[in-house]
Formats: sequence, structure tokens, C-alpha cells
Amino acid sequence: MASISFSALFLSIILQMALLWSIGSSLRTGFTSIDCGSDFDYTDGDGIQWVPDNNLMSEGTSVVLPDTSIDLVLSTMRLFNGSQSKYCYSLSNSAVTAGAFFLVRAAIPPGKNIPYTPKNPDGYFRFEMIIDGDRWQEVRIASGDDQLYAYDAYVRAKGSKIDVCFARSTPDGDAPFVSGLTLRPLPDTLTSTVLMNEKNCFLVCLGHINYGVPLSWIRFPNDTLDRYWISDEVQDAYLISTQKAINMTADSLDQLPEEIFQTSWISLGEYFTLNLSTLGNDNVHHVVFHFSEIDSSVDTGFRVFSIFANGVLLTTEEPIDVFARVGANAAYSFGKTVTLDAGSSIVFNFTSLHESTLDPFLAAAELFALREIGALSPPLIITTVEAIKTTLGLSRYTGDPCLPVGYGYDWLHCSTNNTGITAISLSNYEANGTIPAELNNLTTLTEVYMNGNNLKGEIPNLSALELLEILDLSNNSLNGSIPSYLATLKNIKVLNLQNNNLSGTIPTSLLQRRQASSLSFEFSGNPHLCDPMSTQCAPSTETRQSQKSRTTIIVGISVAGILLLGVAVGFVTYFSHKKKKSSLHNGAIHKGLSEGKFAESKSSGISTDSMPFHKTLE
Repeated sequence: MASISFSALFLSIILQMALLWSIGSSLRTGFTSIDCGSDFDYTDGDGIQWVPDNNLMSEGTSVVLPDTSIDLVLSTMRLFNGSQSKYCYSLSNSAVTAGAFFLVRAAIPPGKNIPYTPKNPDGYFRFEMIIDGDRWQEVRIASGDDQLYAYDAYVRAKGSKIDVCFARSTPDGDAPFVSGLTLRPLPDTLTSTVLMNEKNCFLVCLGHINYGVPLSWIRFPNDTLDRYWISDEVQDAYLISTQKAINMTADSLDQLPEEIFQTSWISLGEYFTLNLSTLGNDNVHHVVFHFSEIDSSVDTGFRVFSIFANGVLLTTEEPIDVFARVGANAAYSFGKTVTLDAGSSIVFNFTSLHESTLDPFLAAAELFALREIGALSPPLIITTVEAIKTTLGLSRYTGDPCLPVGYGYDWLHCSTNNTGITAISLSNYEANGTIPAELNNLTTLTEVYMNGNNLKGEIPNLSALELLEILDLSNNSLNGSIPSYLATLKNIKVLNLQNNNLSGTIPTSLLQRRQASSLSFEFSGNPHLCDPMSTQCAPSTETRQSQKSRTTIIVGISVAGILLLGVAVGFVTYFSHKKKKSSLHNGAIHKGLSEGKFAESKSSGISTDSMPFHKTLE
């Protein structure tokens, strides 16, 4: 009989530090590897490219770790010691499209290399990891621990990027940190990805274990999907191995490495157990056991056994007889989903049938926890919040704005069912720019605090915010007039516009609501505002300009009319007088000229032609 006990070591795939990241990310399509805390690109000894995170993450602090002899990836980390609710890397490449499957891996450096002490009295660092809008894993690492933790998850992209986030477990908890992030594409034909599609879940990898070999591991390029297969030696068992090729036809869908089937350990009795403990709060798991009959003496019926999980039979259709199913030196796998009734452990029991002459065996095993996939925040919320971030200079906030619950942006309050945003709290955030017009899209808003910033421009149209109760825009540099629509927001109770550069006449409807005590309305500190209920408001600049323009037009029209009238009368008089003079005898005219009367009249300063016009005016 053999018994194997697994604890948290099984959960997080612990590897030897010096060799874990020797491969890095390959040039294969869809592979991405990020060296967190580094500031330069490099290619490792296997021709694999690594990229730093300085173009992917602007927050946090790059930290050089004290033990730099391990590996370049492990020689640095990024420490997120700010006050944000979470810090997210947005992973994308040409393979990341909605519906595609990926392996996401986070490498957390050894506890002994962390340059600060845990806040928890038990000496453990604790923080959260998040994928998109779903909680992934609580990291728990002992200070002084010399082992590296690599956490894997199988996820399905919800769009053109996958957000991997790090957050404090509590507001005053440990600052999170990370040394490496990798992204690997997964075929949609794997039994695991088919399961994800059927169950609408993502998988937290609790281990890929290769039995029957000394301390070692298998990964890319031997495993084309870059899964980590960690070896495990077992007491009270004997090992068997072969150099012969393994027929992988029966297990071709999962693209497993041949090496894991070339070794096995065999129980020294008629049964053995696998004890899987410290499984956390997950109650649904998927396990896959891998076998290959590499003992040349075995025939059908020689090695037959059943598998139980916490006493419940898993091999309900028929017991396991690898040789009978696929023959010798051939891969065979058996998978099953297990639901825990209570507790946080699973005990698997492999028991030989009475007619079996050989004891049960095992080549490798995989264990996953199934997690329900939550939807992202609605597209309207995401696009609106992105516009707000861009307008106000808040691009440092990344990831889903509301999810997971408790890890949304710290300046947003989202509804419990994530159907809307109920409050925006940006008081004294050093925000710049104008008030985003897109706020009008968030019709579930009841409170908006944007006071104490450096906001400019006019108050935009927010008339769709019918549920709004509080609007505080005080202590900014807003200009323009106070929109009259604000009085039509029937639920508004507090309106604070103090200390801005607003101008014009305050809408009477707002003042009336204030006077009726149905609205707390503050507007002091705006020297160009006028209260029409307490003083005679001077016309606004626009009004004065309009009046001046109208006066100019009226005066112009009047003067033009008088001039036209004068010219018309002059013409009429002139031609009338000319007609009269033309009826006199030419000799009289000649006589007047010859007697010098014309010259005499001219010398008196009065023209004879002007006399009729003068008489007309009289």
C-alpha cells in the first residue's frame, strides 16, 4: 500500500528556483512572457524573447531582489505599494480574441527575497490575484521561504485582452508583488477546454504531477503547451520506466508530452491513496489520471482496479484495465469531475479487483478547481468609464471598473447586481480637464462628487440623471452659466457649485427650491453670478452686446431714413424750380447777368438756386 499527501505545495506548482524560468516565452504565435520589474528586452539561452513590463505597467515600484544569481526573471519584481484597489496588466497579442483559450501563469518570488516584512502576525504574505472580473487565487507565502510559486489558470478571453490584476487582501493588507507573467494559447479541443466550454467556467490549475521519476520537470518545448509537469517520488512503491516510444493516438487531443507516460510507480499492495488537502473554498474539481502499461509481462485482466473519491466510485462504467483498452506502451487517460460535500480535501483510492494479479499504478495526474465565469461590466459602463478616465487623466486605473465585487475602482460605487454605477467619488483627486459629457450615460447615478480638482469648462448636459441626489462640483475652475435643467432633476437634494468662475443669472427655479428647503444649493465664491431674488441683475455680457447691436441698427436706420428723405425733397424742389426758371424769357436772364445781379447775390453768400430749398424748410 502507498499513500501520498499533498498540501499547498500541490496547489501552486512549486519548482526549483534556479531552473523554473529557463525557457521564458517562445516566438510561437500567441506566446507572451513578461519580466516584471525589468527595464530591458533580452533573449535567453534558448533563443526565447522576454519583454520588460515598463511599457505595460506605469504603477508600482520596480524592485531588484537581493538574490540575483537565480535567473533574470527572478532577479526583479514589481511591488504595488499604492492605495489603488487593484493593479492590472492587460495581456494581448495576435492570438487573443473573444472565445480563445489561454494558460495564464504568474511567478511569485521566494519569500526570503521580499524586502519587507509581512503585516500578518503569522509571518505570511497575503494578497489577491484576479483575472478579468473574476477572483483567481489568494497568494500565501511565508517570509523566509526559499521556494518560488508559479500559479496557473486556464481562461477564456472575453475580448481582445486579458486583464491579470493584483490587489491587497484587505485595505491595510500586504502590498502585492510579482516577478513574471506568461500567456500561452490552448487548443479548444483539449478535454479541459471542452469542459470549460460545457460548464462555462475557468480552471485553476492545482498541479500537473509526473510520478515515478526523481526530482525533475517537463515543460516547453517537450510540452508544446508549456504546462509544468513536476516529478513526485512515492514511498512504499516501486518505479518502472521504459525508453520505448509511446503510442499517443488515444490521447492525442490533450497534446501531452510522451515522457510522462514512460515512467510509472506501482503500489506495493492492492491499493494506494492520494490525499489532496488545502483545496480552499472550491467544492468542484476536475481530475485527470494518466496511465501507460509499460510492463511487457502484462496482458488483459492482469492489472484491473477501481478509483474512488472520498468513498464514491468514479469508475462507474467499468474498472480500469489499461492493456485491455489501448494495449502496451500506449497512453490512456481517465478524467472525472468531483464535487465535495464538505471539507477541503479529497482522498482518491485506487483499489485492485479481486481477480487482478497486479497492483494498481499511475503515471501522472492533473487537478483543476472549477470556477464560475462572471460577466464583465456592461459595455456601456466600460466605455463610459474609459471616456471619464481619458478626460480626467485617470488612465492609471485599469481592469474592470466594477468587478470583482470589492475590487472595483475605488472612486466608483457599483450596484450590487452590476447593472449600473450609483456614485462617483472623485473629491480632491487632482483630476484635470472638463466634466465628461459621458456622465449623462450613467442614468443610475445618485451621487457625483468632483469637488476639489482642476476642472474647467462649462457644466455639460446631465439632464438624463433623473435619480441624481447629490452633485458637488465646488472648488474647481468651471465657467459659463448655471444650466436651468438642474432644477428639473426632481430627486436632487444637494447642489454645490461654490468657488468656481461661473457667471450670469442664477436660474430662479433653483433659488425657489432652495427657498422652499427642498434643495441645499450653494453658489458663493462665483463673483460673476447674480441672484435675481436679492438684487437687480445687470444684463449679461451677451445681453448687453445684443442690446448694443440692436440700438446701433435702429440709429443707423433712422439716420439713413432722414438722409434719404432730404435727398428726395431736394431733388423734387430742384427740378420744380428749374422748370419755373426755364419759363422766363431768355432776355431776362441775359439782362440779369448783364447787370451783375448774379455776381451780387453770390457775394452776399446766398445762391439763387438755394432759395426755393430754404423756403421749403420754412
